[in-house]
Amino acid sequence: MRIAQLAPLTESVPPKSYGGTELVVNLITEGLVAAGHEVTLFASEDSETSAELVSIAPKALRLDESIPVRRWPAYALRQLLEFQKRQHEFDIVHNHMGYEAFATLKRCLIPNVTTNHNPIRDYCAPLYLEYADLPFVSISHAYRKLNYPDKLNYVATIYNGIDVEPHIHWMPGEDGDGDGAGNSIKPSSAEGAAAGRAPVPQKPTSLLFLGRICQDKGTATAIEIAQKLGMPLKIAGKVDAADRQYYEQLVKPHLNSQNIEYVGEVTFKQKLKLYNESVAVVYPIAFDEPFGLVVAEALASGVPIMAFERGSMSELITDGETGILGKNADDLIKRFAEVEHISANKCRESAKSRFSKERMVSEYVKLFESLC
Repeated sequence: MRIAQLAPLTESVPPKSYGGTELVVNLITEGLVAAGHEVTLFASEDSETSAELVSIAPKALRLDESIPVRRWPAYALRQLLEFQKRQHEFDIVHNHMGYEAFATLKRCLIPNVTTNHNPIRDYCAPLYLEYADLPFVSISHAYRKLNYPDKLNYVATIYNGIDVEPHIHWMPGEDGDGDGAGNSIKPSSAEGAAAGRAPVPQKPTSLLFLGRICQDKGTATAIEIAQKLGMPLKIAGKVDAADRQYYEQLVKPHLNSQNIEYVGEVTFKQKLKLYNESVAVVYPIAFDEPFGLVVAEALASGVPIMAFERGSMSELITDGETGILGKNADDLIKRFAEVEHISANKCRESAKSRFSKERMVSEYVKLFESLC
């Protein structure tokens, strides 16, 4: 098939650091190319892909200080115009840009499908309802249930996928392609695999919060949980301009106090290192998370999740087996001792069977074929 992928322009594909949607777009695109399909990726010029790359923005808009935020919509519309001019070259178009593309897709002469990566907020709900007959993919059953299940034309539910193997086979080392801190990615030994989690220099002793620093992701609550447990916490993720006040008031005052450390945005390899140095990932979300790539990544690394039971969490995490779920911080604190008894191998097997990129790409190919 000849497939067009429409990516957001905020981040590159794949993202240089933070960018869940762009990571998924990259894995779908590369998987389709590997399967022999002709793929054209519409994304920022600093993207790296095996597909044909069509670029309107010279680099990811969030990283390009020369382009003010107020101009970003113009670049999105220019990308859509470029696609519209070339639509005759494709059999199907897969939209990841959200509502920005709906008017274009409505006039599209070829089959199209939109994967909904984010919750439908009140400000954009009228747009989704206006174009409710377009084909949509939900990334979890919880997403569909919480986002107009009886009004939008959902044609499939497909879990996001990750590249599971680097997580499973990560090992510390002094050689190879490292992350700048002497850590390399190489296959684990049979002994390491048999033991569950790949060996690390010391037994993990800290908690990890990984994600955007904001109210929705619950960064301040993660700090509260770590402090009440008396455990170190590492925080990794970006601080958007809209969340700067939250960071300054609720996060920054705790840094370097009681072992609360903010390490900033991290690369993929730095993430692997953080996962494998962590007792558990703390995920106290304050909104109905539609999926949560951090959950899939942590499980692939053999690391259990401590999460609030909202959105898709009960779908992704088996309570008591691959993590613990609670209604509030006190619930997670009371049950923390259970983390020690959660099998790293069971976490990995869950990720491998349910959240692999291969499974995701296969399901999208079947969907594309049915829509064509």
